[in-house]
Amino acid sequence: MMNRGGALVLAAICTVAGGFAQAQDGKELLETTCGTCHAMTDAGLTRISGQRKSPEGWLMTIVRMRIYHGLDISVDEQADLVAYLADTQGLAPSETADWRYALEKDPTHVEAIDEPLGTMCARCHTGARVALQRRTAEEWALHMDFHVGQFPTIEYQALGRDREWYKIASEEIVPLLAETYPLETDAWTAWQAADKPDAAGDWVVLTDLPGSGPAYGTLTVAGDAAPYAVTGEMTLADGTTAPVGGQMNLYTGFEWRANLTIGGNAYRQVLAMSEDGSALAGRQFLRDDDSLGGQLTAAKVGSGPALLGVVPEAIAGQDAMVQVVGTGLDDMQIEGSNGLADQVTANAFGATAHLAGESAGFTFSAGDDTAKAALFDTLDRLTVEPGFTIARVGGGSDNGPAPVPARFKAIGWWNGPDGTPDTDDDIRLGAVDAEWSVENHDDIAEAMKDAAFAGQIGADGIFTPAVAGPNPERPFSTNNAGDLKIVAKAAGLTGDAQLIVTVQRFIDPPIR
Repeated sequence: MMNRGGALVLAAICTVAGGFAQAQDGKELLETTCGTCHAMTDAGLTRISGQRKSPEGWLMTIVRMRIYHGLDISVDEQADLVAYLADTQGLAPSETADWRYALEKDPTHVEAIDEPLGTMCARCHTGARVALQRRTAEEWALHMDFHVGQFPTIEYQALGRDREWYKIASEEIVPLLAETYPLETDAWTAWQAADKPDAAGDWVVLTDLPGSGPAYGTLTVAGDAAPYAVTGEMTLADGTTAPVGGQMNLYTGFEWRANLTIGGNAYRQVLAMSEDGSALAGRQFLRDDDSLGGQLTAAKVGSGPALLGVVPEAIAGQDAMVQVVGTGLDDMQIEGSNGLADQVTANAFGATAHLAGESAGFTFSAGDDTAKAALFDTLDRLTVEPGFTIARVGGGSDNGPAPVPARFKAIGWWNGPDGTPDTDDDIRLGAVDAEWSVENHDDIAEAMKDAAFAGQIGADGIFTPAVAGPNPERPFSTNNAGDLKIVAKAAGLTGDAQLIVTVQRFIDPPIR
């Protein structure tokens, strides 16, 4: 089994062969597939009826049943069962809102989990993995027993052997989780009763593609039920276009999961649709390199005024045309600081606008949304995004995990009309071309020569880690991990960020 089901799991939730089962068929499939081991009660099948999870959470459970308990289920049945459980025992939009970074596999998010859950739970996996499920008090207690049974060394690992882990888990953590993440909530009751929005229709989209930068376009979703067909076209910052095609599954009435091909590259979308069906937000990334991607926002055509952003964010010069990405922008307002805007022309992606001025900033507004753009003469300062992230060395063999790269962008800034940095009128000018280099982050990294061994960064700002060690050329023949400073230089300015290059991830579930 590849990575104990990791790669299989990722592929399985994307599978859209056949349609989703109707509720009645899903109930029958659940009872037939799972009823052999789980007894039927008035509340439903034991264990299963006491839980609610995201689509990824339910898939992880089913795959675990396959690996450890011999569950015999086809790929199509698995897809139908995930859909049924996510629809009938899922999570409401508000219950996932704070934890979507885990579903989206955002490599730049630094998680901060309050104690005692930080030590008791998040030392082995993200705290979000806990928060993206709901259980009865009995189920949370059984979940602690499962941990000890499935992972018998848990009490002897770091931050486990220095305390009575099971006693704390059963006597303190179970009541805390039962109160914080109970099975029955007002949010879920209300979402079950709510009319679910229709995903079908046209969407205006703004995102960022690895190696290409900002991209906008339209996606058309067709169909009455999953799998929905998705077609469209994206326009890149240089004006070239890329066709879009693929399929999308919609879980729990708002969880958008799509596999698309954009300009010949395979992408995965993990998005949340707003409760009124007017907007989408989430992350889009390369299917084979989920660390390489960007945020995506979208507005449904005809749903009212929505302003997603401006492409490009900034232009060097005193005269430019920009694309304001959105929908329903007939009454869009533009305010200029030392500049003027005219020749606003509506198009399929929102509107184009002519901007003119000397070192001028512009604020666009439509409905409750705002976006900024600027014309500038010179950059005032440079930063690097993300300011901190991680990469992972490769396995060093055909069977080992692939290296996990990291992507950086050099961001230019104009200090604004007041000429002072870090004040309210500063304007982010967006990504600029830069020269990239790798340095040691601190004295320890210098002593270990991390910059010489941990990997290289390309002209596109993508860092590629080295293969795993041990490396006899390094002190102590250590691995090719490292603590690095990523340096960008442009227009005589310098910006930097920190990158930790760490070891391989051998097991990679949908929720890490």
